[in-house]
Amino acid sequence: MGEDFFKYLPSEIVLDILSRVPTLDVMACKCVCKPWLGLLATPEFVNAHISRSVPGFAVETQPRSFKMVEIVEELDEEQEWDVTFSFELPFDEMIHSSVNGLFFLKDFAFGDLILCNPITSDYIMLPCPRQTTPDVQIDMENFGFGVSRMTGQYKVVRIFVEKSSEEECNYECQVYTVGTGSWRKVPFGDSLRLWEDVGGVLVNGNLHWIVEETRRGSGEWICCFDLETELFSTFPAPPLPSSTGVYSSRSLCVLRDCLCVTDISTTDGCIIIWLMEEYEHGWTKIFVIPDVDVWPIRIFENGDVLMECKDGTLFCYSIETKTFDYDIVSQEDRAPFPSTFVYAPSFVSLKSFAMENACSF
Repeated sequence: MGEDFFKYLPSEIVLDILSRVPTLDVMACKCVCKPWLGLLATPEFVNAHISRSVPGFAVETQPRSFKMVEIVEELDEEQEWDVTFSFELPFDEMIHSSVNGLFFLKDFAFGDLILCNPITSDYIMLPCPRQTTPDVQIDMENFGFGVSRMTGQYKVVRIFVEKSSEEECNYECQVYTVGTGSWRKVPFGDSLRLWEDVGGVLVNGNLHWIVEETRRGSGEWICCFDLETELFSTFPAPPLPSSTGVYSSRSLCVLRDCLCVTDISTTDGCIIIWLMEEYEHGWTKIFVIPDVDVWPIRIFENGDVLMECKDGTLFCYSIETKTFDYDIVSQEDRAPFPSTFVYAPSFVSLKSFAMENACSF
């Protein structure tokens, strides 16, 4: 193949080829020539690369330092996990979630909100949301970050409680569309009450929280915010354990691209995982794992589960042998509260959003 082979190919074919190249190799391709540098910055390439990007998981090995680990579906005892690349973030804020290679970070002490892409090395500081009612106390707030399915707009959703007295609390919701520079108030259901600080999970173009629906009596529901229409709806959560005091916590996550509810039981010493395989059409109990204080990250094709302990240790649980495999990734000198999360790198540049002051690091 001659060195001028790509020179005479249509740009559409070159784009299609490069969108299938691994992330690190794409970064090297930017240095090949100016036409490629320009092509790899176009929305067409960015979207094509996202559609083919294979999710892995990012492991915090040291404070603000991460290793990107490639997901392997079939595991054996002698196989090692492949670390594809490493990256560092210049922020101490906690990572809340990741969508299309963009991290949403939240500083719980000072309230800073940050969007960051470690591949393009750019970030933006979101403007602080204002209170909807002056001179009231913010008793609680919860965030979600996602992208709409139709328009491709990235949005941050803030649900919070304004407390004017010991008895009176009002739930409010604000939405920030990246590139607009301002927050907007949207209606939040009068009968909805957030269930602790759990949620903001993106599935099927919607953000989800666990809530109580006061108009429907006791029990828990899943609150769903459609990022396209910006409307709230609810559907039933999995049934609570029959005996009281059986579980200590309940959380939401995404497994197999499906919404998942995890119940951690202190009485039975196990974790129960519910999966909604068909969106809004019932729950299936897929696992009862004999352990506590763990967080499911990935279910592999063979049924094994990648999980993270409370101390940050990673392990795989074999559904066939009912055993645990530790030492997945070395985390020496890791942060006090390390984090591991599913992550698909992308070349979405925050500098492409109007009304945002994007910076490089």
